[in-house]
Amino acid sequence: MTAALRVDGVAKRLGGRWVLRDVSVDVAGGEALGVVGANGAGKSTLLAMIAGVLTVDRGRITVGGAGAGTVAAQRQIGYVPEAANPPGHLTGDEVIALVAAVKGARLDPAVRAALALDDLGGARIDQMSLGMRRRACLGAALVGAPRLLVLDEPTNGLDAAGVATIGELLAARLEAGAAVVVASHDLAFLERLGARRLAL
Repeated sequence: MTAALRVDGVAKRLGGRWVLRDVSVDVAGGEALGVVGANGAGKSTLLAMIAGVLTVDRGRITVGGAGAGTVAAQRQIGYVPEAANPPGHLTGDEVIALVAAVKGARLDPAVRAALALDDLGGARIDQMSLGMRRRACLGAALVGAPRLLVLDEPTNGLDAAGVATIGELLAARLEAGAAVVVASHDLAFLERLGARRLAL
Protein backbone atom coordinates (compact mmCIF):
# COMPACT_ATOMS: atom_id res chain seq x y z
CA MET A 1 0.00 0.00 0.00
CA THR A 2 1.34 3.44 -0.98
CA ALA A 3 2.13 5.71 1.97
CA ALA A 4 0.33 9.04 2.10
CA LEU A 5 3.79 10.57 2.60
CA ARG A 6 7.26 9.11 2.18
CA VAL A 7 10.41 11.05 3.07
CA ASP A 8 13.49 9.06 2.08
CA GLY A 9 17.01 10.19 3.00
CA VAL A 10 16.22 13.87 2.53
CA ALA A 11 18.82 16.60 2.99
CA LYS A 12 18.65 20.35 2.40
CA ARG A 13 21.35 23.02 2.28
CA LEU A 14 20.47 26.67 2.92
CA GLY A 15 22.77 29.65 3.29
CA GLY A 16 25.90 27.55 2.99
CA ARG A 17 24.99 25.02 5.68
CA TRP A 18 23.11 21.76 5.86
CA VAL A 19 19.79 22.47 7.58
CA LEU A 20 18.62 18.86 7.28
CA ARG A 21 20.56 15.64 6.75
CA ASP A 22 19.28 12.14 6.02
CA VAL A 23 15.68 12.55 7.22
CA SER A 24 13.43 9.56 6.57
CA VAL A 25 9.85 8.90 7.66
CA ASP A 26 6.67 7.34 6.26
CA VAL A 27 3.20 8.57 7.21
CA ALA A 28 0.14 6.44 6.53
CA GLY A 29 -3.38 7.63 5.85
CA GLY A 30 -5.19 8.24 9.13
CA GLU A 31 -1.92 8.99 10.94
CA ALA A 32 -0.64 12.23 12.48
CA LEU A 33 3.06 13.09 12.60
CA GLY A 34 4.35 15.83 14.87
CA VAL A 35 7.65 17.38 13.74
CA VAL A 36 9.45 18.73 16.79
CA GLY A 37 12.81 20.35 17.52
CA ALA A 38 14.52 23.54 18.57
CA ASN A 39 14.26 26.76 16.58
CA GLY A 40 16.43 26.42 13.48
CA ALA A 41 16.28 22.61 13.51
CA GLY A 42 14.71 22.54 10.03
CA LYS A 43 11.05 21.89 10.83
CA SER A 44 9.67 24.58 8.52
CA THR A 45 12.17 23.64 5.83
CA LEU A 46 11.03 20.01 5.89
CA LEU A 47 7.37 20.99 5.66
CA ALA A 48 8.08 23.38 2.77
CA MET A 49 9.83 20.56 0.89
CA ILE A 50 6.89 18.21 1.51
CA ALA A 51 4.57 20.89 0.13
CA GLY A 52 6.81 21.37 -2.91
CA VAL A 53 7.69 24.99 -2.06
CA LEU A 54 11.38 24.11 -1.63
CA THR A 55 13.30 21.53 -3.61
CA VAL A 56 15.16 18.60 -2.07
CA ASP A 57 18.96 18.63 -2.41
CA ARG A 58 19.35 14.93 -1.64
CA GLY A 59 16.86 12.11 -1.22
CA ARG A 60 13.23 11.99 -2.33
CA ILE A 61 9.79 12.94 -1.06
CA THR A 62 6.61 11.41 -2.46
CA VAL A 63 2.97 12.20 -1.69
CA GLY A 64 0.68 9.30 -2.48
CA GLY A 65 3.41 7.99 -4.77
CA ALA A 66 3.83 11.27 -6.69
CA GLY A 67 7.04 13.29 -6.44
CA ALA A 68 6.85 16.35 -4.19
CA GLY A 69 6.27 19.54 -6.14
CA THR A 70 4.46 17.83 -9.01
CA VAL A 71 0.88 18.73 -9.85
CA ALA A 72 -0.20 15.22 -8.85
CA ALA A 73 1.33 15.67 -5.40
CA GLN A 74 0.10 19.21 -4.84
CA ARG A 75 -3.48 18.24 -5.66
CA GLN A 76 -3.37 15.98 -2.60
CA ILE A 77 -1.98 18.58 -0.16
CA GLY A 78 -3.39 21.31 2.03
CA TYR A 79 -0.52 23.48 3.29
CA VAL A 80 -0.32 26.33 5.80
CA PRO A 81 3.20 27.73 6.37
CA GLU A 82 4.05 29.32 9.70
CA ALA A 83 4.16 32.81 8.19
CA ALA A 84 1.07 32.33 6.02
CA ASN A 85 0.45 35.78 4.57
CA PRO A 86 -1.88 35.93 1.56
CA PRO A 87 -2.10 39.26 -0.31
CA GLY A 88 -3.49 41.78 2.13
CA HIS A 89 -6.04 43.29 -0.27
CA LEU A 90 -7.88 39.96 -0.60
CA THR A 91 -10.67 38.96 1.73
CA GLY A 92 -10.72 35.60 3.49
CA ASP A 93 -13.48 34.47 1.13
CA GLU A 94 -11.40 35.48 -1.89
CA VAL A 95 -8.38 33.50 -0.65
CA ILE A 96 -10.55 30.41 -0.20
CA ALA A 97 -12.25 30.95 -3.58
CA LEU A 98 -8.85 31.24 -5.29
CA VAL A 99 -7.70 27.89 -3.85
CA ALA A 100 -11.07 26.35 -4.72
CA ALA A 101 -10.74 27.51 -8.33
CA VAL A 102 -7.22 26.08 -8.63
CA LYS A 103 -8.23 22.75 -7.11
CA GLY A 104 -11.64 22.56 -8.79
CA ALA A 105 -13.12 21.81 -5.37
CA ARG A 106 -14.94 23.55 -2.53
CA LEU A 107 -14.76 24.02 1.21
CA ASP A 108 -17.15 21.82 3.17
CA PRO A 109 -19.81 24.14 4.67
CA ALA A 110 -19.44 22.35 8.03
CA VAL A 111 -15.71 23.18 8.06
CA ARG A 112 -16.48 26.76 7.12
CA ALA A 113 -18.93 27.01 10.00
CA ALA A 114 -16.51 25.40 12.48
CA LEU A 115 -13.85 27.99 11.58
CA ALA A 116 -16.42 30.81 11.92
CA LEU A 117 -15.58 31.97 8.41
CA ASP A 118 -19.06 33.40 7.90
CA ASP A 119 -18.12 35.95 10.57
CA LEU A 120 -14.72 36.89 9.15
CA GLY A 121 -14.60 35.77 5.51
CA GLY A 122 -15.57 39.20 4.19
CA ALA A 123 -12.73 40.95 6.02
CA ARG A 124 -9.51 41.85 4.21
CA ILE A 125 -6.45 39.82 5.16
CA ASP A 126 -4.55 42.96 6.18
CA GLN A 127 -7.36 43.85 8.60
CA MET A 128 -7.40 40.46 10.33
CA SER A 129 -5.74 39.50 13.60
CA LEU A 130 -3.17 36.71 13.46
CA GLY A 131 -5.73 34.21 14.75
CA MET A 132 -8.33 35.24 12.16
CA ARG A 133 -5.74 34.99 9.39
CA ARG A 134 -4.74 31.51 10.59
CA ARG A 135 -8.37 30.37 10.45
CA ALA A 136 -8.83 31.75 6.94
CA CYS A 137 -5.63 30.04 5.75
CA LEU A 138 -6.65 26.75 7.36
CA GLY A 139 -9.99 27.02 5.58
CA ALA A 140 -8.12 27.42 2.30
CA ALA A 141 -5.93 24.40 3.13
CA LEU A 142 -9.01 22.27 3.80
CA VAL A 143 -10.61 23.00 0.40
CA GLY A 144 -11.31 19.70 -1.32
CA ALA A 145 -10.65 17.60 1.81
CA PRO A 146 -6.96 16.97 0.94
CA ARG A 147 -5.36 13.61 1.51
CA LEU A 148 -2.38 15.19 3.29
CA LEU A 149 -2.45 18.25 5.53
CA VAL A 150 0.90 19.99 6.16
CA LEU A 151 0.62 22.60 8.92
CA ASP A 152 3.43 24.70 10.38
CA GLU A 153 2.64 25.93 13.94
CA PRO A 154 -1.13 25.90 13.30
CA THR A 155 -2.05 26.96 16.86
CA ASN A 156 0.01 30.18 16.81
CA GLY A 157 -2.16 33.21 17.53
CA LEU A 158 -5.23 31.18 18.47
CA ASP A 159 -7.13 31.27 21.73
CA ALA A 160 -8.09 28.07 23.57
CA ALA A 161 -11.37 27.77 21.67
CA GLY A 162 -9.57 28.15 18.34
CA VAL A 163 -7.01 25.50 19.27
CA ALA A 164 -9.83 23.13 20.25
CA THR A 165 -11.61 23.77 16.95
CA ILE A 166 -8.50 23.00 14.92
CA GLY A 167 -7.94 19.85 16.95
CA GLU A 168 -11.47 18.69 16.19
CA LEU A 169 -11.13 19.44 12.47
CA LEU A 170 -7.84 17.56 12.22
CA ALA A 171 -9.25 14.63 14.18
CA ALA A 172 -12.10 14.45 11.66
CA ARG A 173 -9.66 14.43 8.74
CA LEU A 174 -7.65 11.66 10.41
CA GLU A 175 -10.86 9.67 10.93
CA ALA A 176 -11.60 10.11 7.22
CA GLY A 177 -8.21 8.58 6.35
CA ALA A 178 -6.15 11.68 5.65
CA ALA A 179 -2.60 12.06 6.94
CA VAL A 180 -1.61 15.11 8.98
CA VAL A 181 1.91 16.50 9.42
CA VAL A 182 2.24 19.25 12.02
CA ALA A 183 5.35 21.16 13.07
CA SER A 184 4.68 22.54 16.53
CA HIS A 185 6.17 23.53 19.86
CA ASP A 186 2.73 22.85 21.37
CA LEU A 187 3.31 19.34 22.68
CA ALA A 188 -0.10 19.21 24.35
CA PHE A 189 -1.72 19.81 20.95
CA LEU A 190 0.34 17.01 19.37
CA GLU A 191 -0.65 14.73 22.24
CA ARG A 192 -4.31 15.57 21.65
CA LEU A 193 -3.91 14.52 18.01
CA GLY A 194 -2.21 11.27 19.03
CA ALA A 195 0.70 12.28 16.83
CA ARG A 196 3.79 10.18 16.44
CA ARG A 197 6.82 12.45 16.77
CA LEU A 198 9.75 13.08 14.47
CA ALA A 199 12.53 14.94 16.30
CA LEU A 200 14.89 17.04 14.18
